[in-house]
Amino acid sequence: MREAPQKKLVSAHGVQLLRHDVRTWNGVTVSVVDMECRPGRAWSEMSPRNNRMSIVLEQIGGRVEPRTKIDQPCPSNWSGPHHIDYVPAGMRAWGYSDNVRRVRGVDFIFDFHSLESTLRERVDFQKVETPRLKFFDNRIFQIGSLLASECTEPGEGSDLYGDSLVAAIVVDFLRLGNDRAPETKQGGLAPWQLKRAKEFMEANLSTSVRLRELADLTRLSQSQFGRAFKASTGLAPHHWQMNLRINRAQQLLLDGELTLAQIALVTGFSEQSHLTRVFRRIVGVSPGSWRRDRRI
Repeated sequence: MREAPQKKLVSAHGVQLLRHDVRTWNGVTVSVVDMECRPGRAWSEMSPRNNRMSIVLEQIGGRVEPRTKIDQPCPSNWSGPHHIDYVPAGMRAWGYSDNVRRVRGVDFIFDFHSLESTLRERVDFQKVETPRLKFFDNRIFQIGSLLASECTEPGEGSDLYGDSLVAAIVVDFLRLGNDRAPETKQGGLAPWQLKRAKEFMEANLSTSVRLRELADLTRLSQSQFGRAFKASTGLAPHHWQMNLRINRAQQLLLDGELTLAQIALVTGFSEQSHLTRVFRRIVGVSPGSWRRDRRI
């Protein structure tokens, strides 16, 4: 869902919202904002009604930082070009910039009570009531960048893909500051679990499959299922699903009974151009070229 740009942000000075794209996966609202700032000092209130994590993806000129008091700089040891901020619900905070021309960022709204149930991950509620301002974690930044891209320019268009990324970013956030345990080899799914997951994806090629459904079928948390499925197959669940869709599309192309537009809908793509884009990326040629090369 894309919202029309507004002329002004509420409780803001020198800031204009140019673009706002919003998607929701796994109960987490993901918003990408592109803002233009006038020369000099600019700010906008970012006091959230819900728990919010913000990632600064890009800033042109100057500096951007969060502040709990508009006239006091944010104390932080981080000075990199990007940063992450977490503000718990109800906390007063501002986004402040000095001589920045443009800022692009992505926000995540977390309902940890719901997420604890949805993801089957334990939440330390005392910990998530504590703000974390101007820090950086490379994995969270990379996952956030991928989700931002899915908001603004959907690629595979798979809900399973978005669910997987959101589950990963939530788990990583909840584990911030914990001692990292030595990495051990991830075990795969039991045969019955793998069979059940594959059969479910094959039976639902034309519809949206959610990560929670697959996790429930195998009696695992979403993060456990994702890791175990990849250990068993070598592919993430959304990649496996996309390959299934392309394989089915190839069968229908050879049958020659449906148009490309009809094949796209039958195999779960939003439209013909979506099928063509993914088909070309995976197979290397367009669906039309692939079918012509195999005609006798």
